[in-house]
Amino acid sequence: MRVFLDTNIILDLLLERDGYETSAQLFQLRDEGKIELCVSILTMVNAAFVYKKSVGQNAVIPNLKYLSTIVDVLPMNDDTLQKSLYLSGKDFEDILQYICAVQNNCDVVITRNTKDFKIKKGLKQPPSSIRVLTPDEFIKQTGS
Repeated sequence: MRVFLDTNIILDLLLERDGYETSAQLFQLRDEGKIELCVSILTMVNAAFVYKKSVGQNAVIPNLKYLSTIVDVLPMNDDTLQKSLYLSGKDFEDILQYICAVQNNCDVVITRNTKDFKIKKGLKQPPSSIRVLTPDEFIKQTGS
């Protein structure tokens, strides 16, 4: 199963924010070979930006290098942008993330802000429907 992680899940782990233990369980499932974890290139950029403000430049690159060895970093391109522009939702960045997950055959998006992933058709219908769950919901549904 391909599991797409939103930026807030990565930041939970990097910054050990409240509730990060549940997000860490996703990585345990990955270590057990039960799921494949994916993030977008945008997640890596956004995480670096926020993480640098908290821990400084010296910690950012080594941690992102390590992270990039355990998750599949998915590209975004003009097609991602064009498809996203024709959809509507509360947060454009989340629309981009959703389209990236769809384009790369992910089965589920894991995020702490599911309400921002209520993607509505704008001028076009969303290309696919992927479940959007919190880490807790995903862990409960998978029985792990």
